[in-house]
Amino acid sequence: MYGKLALFVLIVILGAGCARQQLQPNVSLEDFDHGFAAADQSDHAEMAAGMFAQAQPAPLNDDITDYVLGAGDLISVTVFEANELNTESRISSRGVITMPLLGQIHLQGLTAMEAEEKIEQALVKDYMHAANVTLFVKERVSQQITLVGAVAKPGTYETKVTKRLLEVLSMAGGLTRAAGDTVYVTRHRRDGEGNEVFLVDMEKLLEEGRVETNMYIRGGDVIFVPQSDIVQVEGAVWQPGPVRIDGSLTIDEAIAAAGGLAQYADEDDIKLIRKDKGGKRQIIQLSMAEILAMKKEKNADIETGPWRQLLLKNGDVIFAEASGLRSFYSGVGFSIGFMGTGVQYRNPVQYRAPAAKPQPVE
Repeated sequence: MYGKLALFVLIVILGAGCARQQLQPNVSLEDFDHGFAAADQSDHAEMAAGMFAQAQPAPLNDDITDYVLGAGDLISVTVFEANELNTESRISSRGVITMPLLGQIHLQGLTAMEAEEKIEQALVKDYMHAANVTLFVKERVSQQITLVGAVAKPGTYETKVTKRLLEVLSMAGGLTRAAGDTVYVTRHRRDGEGNEVFLVDMEKLLEEGRVETNMYIRGGDVIFVPQSDIVQVEGAVWQPGPVRIDGSLTIDEAIAAAGGLAQYADEDDIKLIRKDKGGKRQIIQLSMAEILAMKKEKNADIETGPWRQLLLKNGDVIFAEASGLRSFYSGVGFSIGFMGTGVQYRNPVQYRAPAAKPQPVE
């Protein structure tokens, strides 16, 4: 009986040891460093620099407490000095209404007070010595705000009242864990000529309490939340999943953010996977000892040293291989029954991480 048990244990150990490696390295560390030496910034950084180069900071005096007129709104305009100029009209899809004498006048994007002033100025310029205009919104049409990018529920939302940025983000379920530190708000210009883009620094708003950057959002605005640079940490770690690059991030720091290596991990077999410009996966194999040595002993300034490419980049994957023997020993348990002693095997990958481990991404 015990001979058969010993044979079973031996077979399991050999099987676990032979099947442990899941990814095969295909490039040396030197070739990996040389191949990516010319790499510049992440895709997100390039996109932000190109598409939003003209973005301006969020307006600090954006006090839009009044309703902003939009297409479809039904308004009543009263001119006290000339009742024949009184008008009730719905703002067209082009943002205009038609008034006697003035013809078409663009009102979309203005508050009621701004629209009154615009009509008064137009009347005084060509037709009247003085004008007193009152504008009343008789029917408000829900204005649409579009949210895209790293929000929980991207889409188009309707609102009849003016909201600030944080309120609008909450309508979409808030930011995801992958969200970056900036938000772009694209808005039609009031003169109808093109768009303007505002940049909101979410770190200043949320962490420093700079509430003045919590700008008002108008109907028609498009809010884009780009993802931050993210790496994936998988394999024999306690909390596999995405880890955010905040400034600079090394392999050991990413593994620590993922809860650290599991007890069955092979510390001599850590893979770094990165795609080159042609889309081919480059895989190198490192040990934790090599990673720490390059970071602390051989090159204290890793950002400018020969192994600078070990600083993680957007889209990188770190895979910690499991040790076959450690996997087996971690999964062995003893059960003492009424008839004697038995051995059972449990997959250590199914173990749950200790409750005290932090989440990898805030």
